[in-house]
Parts: sequence; structure tokens; C-alpha cells
Amino acid sequence: MVKDIIITVLALLILFLLWVAVVDTNRFTVSNYVFINKKIKKRFRAVVLADLHNKKYGRDNEKLIAKIDECEPDMILIAGDMINGHAGEKYEHTVSFLAGLAQKYPVYYANGNHEMRMDLYRDRFGDSYDEFCKSIEDSGIKLLVNRRVTVHDLGVTIIGSEINKKHYKRMGIVPMEEGELLSELGAPEADTCNILLAHNPDFFEDYVDYGAELVFSGHVHGGIVRIPFIKKGVLSPNVRFFPKYYQGEYSKENTTMIVSRGLGSHTIPVRLFNPGDLVVVDFEGDGQ
Repeated sequence: MVKDIIITVLALLILFLLWVAVVDTNRFTVSNYVFINKKIKKRFRAVVLADLHNKKYGRDNEKLIAKIDECEPDMILIAGDMINGHAGEKYEHTVSFLAGLAQKYPVYYANGNHEMRMDLYRDRFGDSYDEFCKSIEDSGIKLLVNRRVTVHDLGVTIIGSEINKKHYKRMGIVPMEEGELLSELGAPEADTCNILLAHNPDFFEDYVDYGAELVFSGHVHGGIVRIPFIKKGVLSPNVRFFPKYYQGEYSKENTTMIVSRGLGSHTIPVRLFNPGDLVVVDFEGDGQ
């Protein structure tokens, strides 16, 4: 009798977890933040996208588009991994989604490790990376691969960082060399607020040392599984348990980092107690 009860309870628990996983893998929520910096000249709003991994929310991503439009952003910032670096995988629907956004908003795109993989391993991917870049740039998207653009009327400089592939090593973190970011990106701007699109949040201390005022990251997918109530992320894509930076806002000295839980998944195609994350940030100057 007791054994039957235990088996029944376990079966119901498994069914419940499967139901939650199916629901959370196919929905997203909105995370709202406010960032204040004296260099910002006027209020504006940005929607931040990360780790879509070719996923679609509704036909032609209509659900995601509708929510973005509802947020009424002044720009779209992309922190990488909108596609999957898997040989043979199609990404036309993601290009179409991004191009549609670019018709309505300025879009600034920094690579993640999946875009970088397509560029590095051309023996497997052929010209796919070049074709992808041409498609999104032809739509008006500004691709920032260790490049920057200054939006003078807002008082911000947007810098896209693509770090070395060794920094995505599984089951460990390969530290950055002193001055590595400075060498790759050049010095931050003195007269504008520097927004760094840096896919991997593991290097927050390096972003602080670099001098960015605000960093947007993703990569960790919120820990894939989050522990209910405390919402602690369990596992990173680098196969490390309980990653230090997995979601939300972190601050040190003069730098704030906002980590998106991402919108999709890849190798482990599940999210548990961890729906996708659409990040919305309102920027303000002091006294606005």
C-alpha cells in the first residue's frame, strides 16, 4: 500500500515536471529594469534580445514581435546567439524576424559563441556566416563585432564584444589576460555612457576593469533549470553547476551587468521553472 502511494506520487511529480518543462520551454516573460547614468542625454527604452537560438514564438514569431511592439522601444540590442551554430540548420526565419524589427527600430547586434563558431569553422559551415551577416546588414542592422557606434543624441556608445573561443571552454573558465578587452575593443568613450554587448557573463570583473557603465549578457540560459522560490540557476551551457551570473542585475564599482535568461535553447532543449526572458530597460540621465 505504502509502496503504491510512493509510486503514484513520484509518477504525478514526474508528469508535473514534464508539464512545467513543456510550458516554460514555449513561453517567455518580460523583465523590466531602469538604468540611470549622468551621461545619458534623454530618456529612451531598449529591448534586449539574447539566445533565441532559432526559436519561434508563434507563426513567424508573431507573439514575440507583438510583445516587442507593445514595449515601444527606441532601439533593439542583441547580445548574441540568435541562431544555432549547427551545420545544416536553416536560419531564414530568424533573419526575417530580425529584418522585420529593423524596419521599425534601430537594431545593434553583437555575436555570441554560436555566430562565432560559424565564422571559425568554415570547413563545416561553408559561407553560412558570411551569408547570415550580409542578410542582416542588408536589412539595416548594425553588426558590432569588436566594433562600436555612438548615438550622439542619446549620449550612449554601443560596443559589441566577441571574445576568444577559449573563453567558452566547457567545464571551466579560461581567464582573460590583463588588458585583453582594451586591446580588442579600444578604450571606452569618455563623454558617453558605454553599453557593452558581451555575450558571456562569466567575465563580469573584466568588464568592470574595462570601464563599461552597462553590460548586457546572456549565454547561461538562466541556468536551464531554476530552483523554485529561490530561482537559483542550476546548470550553465559550459556544464558548470550553479553559475555565478545566471540572470538579473549585478553591480560592482561603476559597472552594472544585466544578464538575460535568453529566449531559446539548443543542446539541452528544455527550460524548467525558467521561461524565456525578454529584457526591457528604461535609460535615464540624472534628474530626468
